[in-house]
Amino acid sequence: MADQKEGAGLPSEFELIRRIRTVLPEPDPSVLLGAGDDAAAVAPGPGMTTLLTTDTFVEGVDFDVAFSSWRQIGWKSMAANFSDIAAMGGVPRHALTTLCLPAHRTAKDVEALYAGFRELTRQTGLTVSIVGGDLSSTDGPTVVSIAVSGEAAEEHITTRKGARVGDVLCVTGNLGASEAGLRLLQSAREQPVAERPADRFEDALSRHRTPVPRVREGEILARSGCVHAMIDVSDGLSSDALHLCRDSGVGLTLNGTALPVADETRRAMEELRLDPVGTALESGEEFELLCAVAPDRVDHLAAELAERTGTPLTPIGECVSGDRGCEITDHTGRRPLHPKGYDHFGS
Repeated sequence: MADQKEGAGLPSEFELIRRIRTVLPEPDPSVLLGAGDDAAAVAPGPGMTTLLTTDTFVEGVDFDVAFSSWRQIGWKSMAANFSDIAAMGGVPRHALTTLCLPAHRTAKDVEALYAGFRELTRQTGLTVSIVGGDLSSTDGPTVVSIAVSGEAAEEHITTRKGARVGDVLCVTGNLGASEAGLRLLQSAREQPVAERPADRFEDALSRHRTPVPRVREGEILARSGCVHAMIDVSDGLSSDALHLCRDSGVGLTLNGTALPVADETRRAMEELRLDPVGTALESGEEFELLCAVAPDRVDHLAAELAERTGTPLTPIGECVSGDRGCEITDHTGRRPLHPKGYDHFGS
């Protein structure tokens, strides 16, 4: 079947599947049966446990084609799943992708989406095979839904539930860039091209559009033996810290002045008139890792992580007795810590 002209809408389902396959690399040897049969068949590595996760991205809710290309949307939607696997100390291995497509989308859009999936795996050095999925039409917005399986040694799987009183709460990398990048893109809509701040803050924009999940870092943290609980920062630091502490049955004293914010991000926040502490607390889709670490191992673990990955690990608080609740201390004083991150069903 001949390819349709650019902008002519979607081809037939089978032609679109054929074109998707041309974008994807050959599956790795762990794939016994890939896309094309009723189900995929994969072989886990010896001595490994399978991890499963899924995320759904809805146009107009989770992404905006005015702010990101389809390649960037593909990258980010897959990165969210990789980050979930990383937070458990695992490595992503296989993916299923489901698309609900309105009639005005084109094959070029879909091919670019899958190119984003592929480029993320190249950037991270991971071997992840897309082994199937589904396509459907819709009268509503575009929906991208991805399920990913990963692998981890059972003894190294790290959950949200193991934090202990006295543990130091630490975070990888830096915070606030994803929210700053989004605000830059939103502000650019309202300003003349010559005055748009977005063009001067490429790191913040890339952290919003094409974040790199901390998979290698998650492996190192989980295998260290001194990380008792871990979660990825996807809903915002304040929300995710509260998830970890409540699941572990501990309280928290968070040091707001210790939250790591990159210099470029801080300059962007100043230009946007954003409070650095508040933005770092609420910025979602950071895909950094938040972990509870034995207090006597923090310095050693931070040095190891920096040496092996170049990623900093910053202490930002202490786990305390659950009856003390969760508080934050910053330049304004001490106050209860409330969830300020994104909630799909929040008012």
